Amino acid sequence: MKKRINFSLPKLKNKNEKESFRQQNDLDKKLVYSLNPKKIPSLKQLKHLPKVLSFKEKRLTIILIFLIVASLIFIAGWFYSQNFLPTPTVGGEYVEGLIGAPQYINPLLSQTNDVDSDISRLIFSGLLRYDKNLELVADLAEKWEISTDQKTYTFVLKPDLTWHDGQSLTADDIVFTVKSIQDPDFKSPLLVSLRGVGVEKIDDRTIKFTLADEPYPAFLEVLTFGILPEHIWGDIPAINANLTEYNLKPIGSGPWQFKSIAKDKLGNIRSYTIVHNPNYSGPAPYLEKITFKFYPDFETGVQALKNHSAEGISFLPKELKKNIASQKNLKSYSFYLPQYTAIFFNQKENEVLKDKKVREALALAIDKPKILSEALQLEGEIIDGPILPGSLGHNPELQKINFDPNKADLLLSEAGWNQITAEEYQSFLEEQKQKEEEEQKENEEATSKQPTTTEEIIDQPAETPDETSQSFYRKKDDTILEITLTTVDQPENRKATELIQEFWQNIGVKVNLEIIESSKISRQIIKPRAYEALLFGIIVGSDPDPYPFWHSSQVQDPGLNLSLLANRKVDKLLEDARKAANDEERQAKYKEFQDTLVEELPAIFLHNPTYTYVVDQKIKGVDIDRIIIPADRFNNLSDWYIKTKRKFKGNL
Repeated sequence: MKKRINFSLPKLKNKNEKESFRQQNDLDKKLVYSLNPKKIPSLKQLKHLPKVLSFKEKRLTIILIFLIVASLIFIAGWFYSQNFLPTPTVGGEYVEGLIGAPQYINPLLSQTNDVDSDISRLIFSGLLRYDKNLELVADLAEKWEISTDQKTYTFVLKPDLTWHDGQSLTADDIVFTVKSIQDPDFKSPLLVSLRGVGVEKIDDRTIKFTLADEPYPAFLEVLTFGILPEHIWGDIPAINANLTEYNLKPIGSGPWQFKSIAKDKLGNIRSYTIVHNPNYSGPAPYLEKITFKFYPDFETGVQALKNHSAEGISFLPKELKKNIASQKNLKSYSFYLPQYTAIFFNQKENEVLKDKKVREALALAIDKPKILSEALQLEGEIIDGPILPGSLGHNPELQKINFDPNKADLLLSEAGWNQITAEEYQSFLEEQKQKEEEEQKENEEATSKQPTTTEEIIDQPAETPDETSQSFYRKKDDTILEITLTTVDQPENRKATELIQEFWQNIGVKVNLEIIESSKISRQIIKPRAYEALLFGIIVGSDPDPYPFWHSSQVQDPGLNLSLLANRKVDKLLEDARKAANDEERQAKYKEFQDTLVEELPAIFLHNPTYTYVVDQKIKGVDIDRIIIPADRFNNLSDWYIKTKRKFKGNL
């Protein structure tokens, strides 16, 4: 064993010995310090440290060194994490699934197809656009002014605007686009919004719009439509606008531009790719590329999400949410739409609906909470009028028509609609059939006395009575209380109509359901007003102006007065609201208008639905709360990102 060096002081006998030892000790220290003038030990000296440390001292020294190093690493890591923050950087591709296929990626024709509207929004830019808060902000416009009478709007364009092909964008393109919309041969759905509006070029960067009649508070919203390039579309006859290849390979001025399109062997479009426009006048996006893939139905689109063929889907039906519940990589966003679903009565198509007691009974028989629960899975809110919560003019104290089937029964009885049993109903049908056969026989006998023709007479099959579980019906004179309820073929609408059929049958109404394909509802049903009662969703926009939906001038297509309401008081209130000098005056007019609707009952207001959008969690920056149309989910697309890098954002 090694001997330990004993550094303890020797026992000194007197004061002189102590002083002598102290002096000797000082000399020893000076001798040691002379060997190394530095007070800090050198590495060479430290090598010998273990020789003089005990085992316990060695262990404590190692622990101390470890703690010091760990602390330094922790402090360095904390400083880095707190001051070098991950920030979005350019790069990455987003793949989204859309249901359907593009037809007209053209801002003047895209309004009737969500796929077209989605892509057009990204490729084309308008004078104005909506930001993520649904506030109107400048797009192509640098500034604008509104005259004191609110009939003249003057816009100045940003300097040095260009199209995707490098050509200059000027006031001529704005004027050309407006004139194209106003040309009936172009068949733009925007025609109704710009009918009678004058447009004039002041100079290459200045345009003036003039309203012909009364002020229109929502006119600025209209000016969000995309602008077409005159140097391309000017040579295409308006009547052929829907035939040109520029509808699928467009030239725009928006933040994204067309790159490629892929088709299968049958010519069906399978995917559509766009890339960011480096010359866009607005904020540059972080994403480099977006590819849209097209699927025939939502079930196929959801399957693409699950197998990672797509990273998002434009809309997720409520009944399919359970299919992606196990997909932890997906995130759902729910938006309230400025849209309401209602049952609109067409009294011209069914005389029964002219009786207000009948309309009120139909309203009282509907259990709105049950519809919200079973048809929408509680994804929405119940409404009682056409102006939605959060909008100017909304009246939370508006009179409500609550579920009361007993009162509905009483009203129908008071209106002369007496109950008959299912057996009596079948007997009535047989009597009616017998009468019709007798009338037909008399007509045939009368016809047989006329000169015969070689035309073959084809017997029509007799209509068989409906097999139904309905326990009773209602009859007045020789008329059965019967209504046909029409809606578009969408899962929530179909379920809602089935529930309403049940509600109305419970008070004795015979209800026929008519479910129409979404591609045919506008042309076959809404345009000719070919319905008795229509369950349909109305998109009102960010401005709550009810004029387009309730003024008598909008009864005929392309107007949107689906209840065909013609009420002088309502017309005057809506006209005055448009001319109102301030929001308080306008709100008062809207309140009186809603009270009148409750009194007249031209429609039954049901609910305000939500819109569900699903995106892979790797897509960051999605920050939208409200949308007007589905394409508005892209309102902050410039903030979406996939890739990040750390940048110093602290203070030294």
